[in-house]
Amino acid sequence: MITSGNMALRHDIQRLADHGVIKGPVTTWPLAWGPIITDIRQAEKIEALPRDVIDAMNRVSARARWETRTNELTFNAGASMAEKPTRIRSFQNTPRESAEISAGVSYTSDRFAVSLNGQAVNGLSHGVAIGAPSGKNEFRADGSMVGFVLGNYSITGNTLDRWWGPGWDGSLIYSNNARPMPAISIDRNFTDAFKSKWLSWIGPWDVSMHFAKMEEAREVPNARIFAIRVNFKPFPSLELGMSRIAQWCGNGRPCDLDTFVNLATGLDNRDEIDISDEPGNQQGGFDARWSTTIFDRPVALYGQYIGEDEVNRLPADYFGLFGLESTGFWGERWSYRWFGEIAVTISDFTKSNNKVNSVYNHSIYRTGLRFRGRVIGHGIDNDSRVISTGLMLVDDEDTQWFALFRFGALNRAGAPDVRNSLTPTKEDIVSLDITHSRVFKYGQIDVGLGFEQLDDIVAQETRSDVRAYVQWRSAY
Repeated sequence: MITSGNMALRHDIQRLADHGVIKGPVTTWPLAWGPIITDIRQAEKIEALPRDVIDAMNRVSARARWETRTNELTFNAGASMAEKPTRIRSFQNTPRESAEISAGVSYTSDRFAVSLNGQAVNGLSHGVAIGAPSGKNEFRADGSMVGFVLGNYSITGNTLDRWWGPGWDGSLIYSNNARPMPAISIDRNFTDAFKSKWLSWIGPWDVSMHFAKMEEAREVPNARIFAIRVNFKPFPSLELGMSRIAQWCGNGRPCDLDTFVNLATGLDNRDEIDISDEPGNQQGGFDARWSTTIFDRPVALYGQYIGEDEVNRLPADYFGLFGLESTGFWGERWSYRWFGEIAVTISDFTKSNNKVNSVYNHSIYRTGLRFRGRVIGHGIDNDSRVISTGLMLVDDEDTQWFALFRFGALNRAGAPDVRNSLTPTKEDIVSLDITHSRVFKYGQIDVGLGFEQLDDIVAQETRSDVRAYVQWRSAY
């Protein structure tokens, strides 16, 4: 599996998809290596390809050869140190804590795969649930997986990061902002289209479904997560996705089959069911990404539209994310991508009477859709509006530069909300982060430097922070 978190690898895969090299959908992470390897092998026979596409193919192929070795043990290690880790994660895998040491071992055969990874961390900054005691040291098994292939599906027990949707700075419904939850997942491997004439119009398609368990230190301990996403490409230039996530069960809440059926069929609107029988807390919606060329430059528009409640079995009370991106080749060396993105996490954001203190919150599951202190959707949490723009540069040796600029307002509406993982009251934010990555003999090293200024509107105070990190991984 290709796990989320590597911005440059995602850039290359998306470039290949936009050029038509990769045929299947690519906005549901983790991705399967199988269809990507098959598509690249077929494209290697094409003689006239742009230089940046060739470079992207070479980088992705090298990564695939490293990660898909079979019938041998492979080892990895890593370490990171961070001064004031970023509180809002983009797709890029940056340190969550002030210090971390990791190691792992993997084995893959034709039908079975296991990857066991462990991390020892120190100086927890945002790693515990709201209201739970904060520790200083912790051992984790994030990034681990045990699974097998059944037909065209992978069934795994895992603690893998996920990212659902086309956004680069955030996903409204499922991102790697929070630590991964332990889960059992079912994912489609090859994304071939249906053979049926009635369904073949959908084009290549993918599905991901998983059942996860949340932590004990929350207002409804040990709540469960059921999540499913289907995405498809009816045209080579258009990728569509439908996602749904539901929080249910937990200590003191019903966990039987009837409750799950009510949850799965959308029977949880309070106009239809008593609050004592309400099965859970749900979000669901749609996303789209359309690519084209303008003045011979690849350009794409994308958006995500997620509903916080349901009316007549369909999402309602929407919040949204919208973006524009483009790629190109610069200086006979650098493949680049820039994007501009706006995310609004206020329920019913298009209306004058917004529903505040609602997104990612719930009256029963009061800790909300947050895991160990971070929201599992967009890192800006609820009632926020943030604009971001990013620029990425990657060369043929996988040397990388990435700059990300954000500005906007956090928790900008409503009464103080202590459940918000960033701030209980309104704060204006301006931030800039620059990251440099380089591959060398002993792996890959990342160095990041950032600046953030926050204006507390209630306290009428301004504070600023400089953050930095260095991160090493033995396997790029």
